[in-house]
Amino acid sequence: MFTIVKYSFKEMFNKKALILVLLLTVAYLLLYGFGVREVYSHGNTKSFYFMMMVSQLISVGLYFGGFIIAFLVALSSVGAISGDIENGAMQAILVKPLKRWEVVMGKFLGIGAMIALYSAAFYTAVITLNKIFGATLRIPLSNLVEGALLFVLGPIILLSVALWGSSRLSTLNTGILVVMLYGFAMVGGMMEQFGSMMKAAGEQSQGLINVGIISSLIMPTDVISRKMNSVLFSFGGTNFLSGSPFGAASEPSIWMMIYIGIYMVVMLYMAISYFNRRDI
Repeated sequence: MFTIVKYSFKEMFNKKALILVLLLTVAYLLLYGFGVREVYSHGNTKSFYFMMMVSQLISVGLYFGGFIIAFLVALSSVGAISGDIENGAMQAILVKPLKRWEVVMGKFLGIGAMIALYSAAFYTAVITLNKIFGATLRIPLSNLVEGALLFVLGPIILLSVALWGSSRLSTLNTGILVVMLYGFAMVGGMMEQFGSMMKAAGEQSQGLINVGIISSLIMPTDVISRKMNSVLFSFGGTNFLSGSPFGAASEPSIWMMIYIGIYMVVMLYMAISYFNRRDI
């Protein structure tokens, strides 16, 4: 299995997708850095509203940065199994004394390691840009570390779904599935946020909240993002991101986080199960 892990990790460096995502990341960070510099250079850095704005800027940077990382996950994993089957490489891999579950787990760990490193670097870059250009919101180190782990967790969950799709569908169909589920979770999460804000204002909005809950159960990537924002910007008795569609008007519970862990295990189990029954 460790041979597959090393092969999958090294293969990421040879993919043109990684170069494309690197270029997108550089362009995004340059644009984002210019934006935060302009905001911080014209604001009253000592006001409470400025600190609220800092939390908004960091949240927006991480939220839309998540699209780039999701793009990397999709390009690098939708053909992880189906692609090797379609081009005949899987037959050569399985000639070796490897079980099929080792192939799936090896690809998950190898690709996952690269995705985790890339996500952690992206997270660090966004936080650092805000700090360099004048962010005055002092987020506790423990919150920053926990936020980083949650930022990494989202793409890993998406990877497990991509491997499940790749184990039973074609590469093209898996790509469509992953993109649609990610967008579904994003829209559902946004609707739940609006529903929670309407409920806090005394309006009837249970339908919106229910849609968000259902979408989170089907694909929990957005709920992880909201949990990350809650961790980053809720300290000292204050939620610096309250009332924002990027915030956590309804914070995910510990039971939801347990569900996410079970969700990932189930996705990997189904990927292995389908791959074991698939003709090569």
